[in-house]
Amino acid sequence: MSPRSLLVAIFLSLLTSTLVAQTDFYDFGFVRDASVSVVEDGHPLLFPWAGGLNSVRFSEIDLDLDGTPDLLGFEKHGNRVLPFLRIGNVYQYAPQYVRLFPDLHNWVILYDYNHDGKADIFTYGLASVRVFRNISTDTLRFELVTDALQAFYYNGYTNIYASPDDYLVVEDIDGDGHLDILNFWVLGRYVHHLRNYANEGDPFDFRLENECWGHFSEAADNNTITLFTDCNDKSDDDDYTRHTGSSMLLHDFSGNGLPDLLVGDVDSPYNILLYNNGTLDDARMTAQDTAFPTNMPIRLYSMPAASLVTLPGRTVPSLLVSPSDPSLTKSQDLNSVWMYDYDTQLQQYTLTQTDFLQGDMLDAGSGACPVLFDFDGDGLQDLFVGNYGRFDSAKSVNGWLTSYFSSSMSYYQNTGTVTVPVFTLQNQDFGNLKQLGLNALHPTFGDFDGDGLVDMLCGNKDGTLLLVPHQRLMTGAGNLTMNFASVDAGEYSTPQFFDLDGDGRKDLIVGNRRGLLSYYRNVGSDIPQFQKITDTLGGVDTRDFTQSYFGYSVPCFYHDAQRGTVLFCAGELGEVAYYKQIDGNLDGMFEKAEQNLVETIQGVAQEFREGRRAAATVADLTGDGKPELILGNYAGGVAFFKGAEPPAHTAVNTYEPASLHVYPNPTTNILHVESDQPIKQIVVYDFLGRIVLIINNIGEKSTVVDTKTFAAGVYFVRLANHSVAKFLKANK
Repeated sequence: MSPRSLLVAIFLSLLTSTLVAQTDFYDFGFVRDASVSVVEDGHPLLFPWAGGLNSVRFSEIDLDLDGTPDLLGFEKHGNRVLPFLRIGNVYQYAPQYVRLFPDLHNWVILYDYNHDGKADIFTYGLASVRVFRNISTDTLRFELVTDALQAFYYNGYTNIYASPDDYLVVEDIDGDGHLDILNFWVLGRYVHHLRNYANEGDPFDFRLENECWGHFSEAADNNTITLFTDCNDKSDDDDYTRHTGSSMLLHDFSGNGLPDLLVGDVDSPYNILLYNNGTLDDARMTAQDTAFPTNMPIRLYSMPAASLVTLPGRTVPSLLVSPSDPSLTKSQDLNSVWMYDYDTQLQQYTLTQTDFLQGDMLDAGSGACPVLFDFDGDGLQDLFVGNYGRFDSAKSVNGWLTSYFSSSMSYYQNTGTVTVPVFTLQNQDFGNLKQLGLNALHPTFGDFDGDGLVDMLCGNKDGTLLLVPHQRLMTGAGNLTMNFASVDAGEYSTPQFFDLDGDGRKDLIVGNRRGLLSYYRNVGSDIPQFQKITDTLGGVDTRDFTQSYFGYSVPCFYHDAQRGTVLFCAGELGEVAYYKQIDGNLDGMFEKAEQNLVETIQGVAQEFREGRRAAATVADLTGDGKPELILGNYAGGVAFFKGAEPPAHTAVNTYEPASLHVYPNPTTNILHVESDQPIKQIVVYDFLGRIVLIINNIGEKSTVVDTKTFAAGVYFVRLANHSVAKFLKANK
């Protein structure tokens, strides 16, 4: 996707990120359940269903307002919020707080900018910085302050530039009590200091104080640091445009009272520590350490981003480091959160763990795809989790970092009862498939060779199917059948073996990267034989072209005693679409529910927020006639949802949009903007997502926007409470 297409996609994503609304009752209900046990190596995991970690940054925030700082993780691969309550000296996963946060994108930094003791949110806007103020009283609440922080550059105020891939510094840099910002110049290389000249009436008045903070520069195409520079070379040479993506952490590591800077860089596995020997008003980096910390240097692919958090039982903040590269295929997945504790005797940070928190999660690596199936025939559904792969190694290829992953299958036997499932890990490489070096193995089960024993059939990245016979599943040895039945449904094939036409023989339905479903009817007898019927089964299409060209459909057909055959189809953006009216309608269009499936939180329907590349599997695991749902995501983890009564209420967004009416539309010279609530701020964007106008502090329910100087074209009006309207500016 081109940079311009990506910008448009991000912009439209922000415009359309509202929760679902439904006038009718849902057919199925799901309530998140973190109590189901998962046992690995003889020990129950502390938070197995937290969803995995690949690229996460942590901050402290008081979630339950008890005066004790809790922990918030933000997982970049899927924009997931991960809250953890501090209970004594341990953390407890607390997903009930997720819905209290606004939709956050790309990166999140928490900082109490107004000194009221409550952590506020700074996050990626549209090539800028969005800010939410923490207005919690009796419960956690946030209020949008601005979609785009501004600063005075040279001749006037304009948006503060922020890349979706950078972690900038949001902190009081010069010790004057006001929040400042450090960010890289738009082409990288140099760090800008945006000093905050705030006053009592306005907490933000940023001005470009220094366009060469620290007097250092970073190379255009790697992470080489040059000290003692004045940043005079701001050429637009193409060599400079390649650099995008850096992380920064400001902290006095040397103990001289001045803030040092820890810098990570795209495609690099290590951080560089720059030592400051200037002054608070004029930072000067005079030395650098490329092997920090000395005890065990950070070597973590790619673009490690660090944060400092005071963990339970510690008095000195620990250093938590995780990749922040936006690519889904670079992270060291299973060991991607390194924890360094400060050793007071050695007076340095010491590596104590490489899987902080994630070691107590059910984490398959990257791209988890769970499937429920009773493999051992004991009447209990077992859990299998395939993956895109697990990190093996990384190297530079033609100047670009390439990470290598190999896919495997984890087998969790259900050792519980018909009403209380317990999943116990039996094998992390079921079928001995990791050695094949494949990617994106997705399983389904059945007797595919006619010997009366259960085999495993896997889709994979190249779109073909791999047959793993029963003998190999039991012993790890035996022949494999590549390109089974010559089926090729398209890249990232996701098969399901299910009797779709009701003739007593299971058919083959295969999802793919395009977001469609292919249907292969079983016309065999003892040994399945598949006849291709269609590549567009039921009109199912999980693509949303405003955000991605691909759908990554994962079908899960389910026979419900009351409704017959239904389809839960997960996709690229983390949604689970629901289809019915399938029986007797295989040649037609399945009836898609107006809204995607939801979870129920305190009686209210809320969209699933489990991250990208969702994969869903359902089965009645508790014997109550209501199917449970297990939902995987690209960060490698899974979430468990217990079957429940369908929600009776419409979904409610914490930031519920007000009504918004704009006219005349099209317009030439003026545009009337009206709402049913007082308007705090209006932001006007062009179709490429560029801000063309901001009007603050309106306070009335209607106002007029002067559009005379606007070029002809499509524009969007956005209010501070997320309401959006589109209008057309016509030529005079």
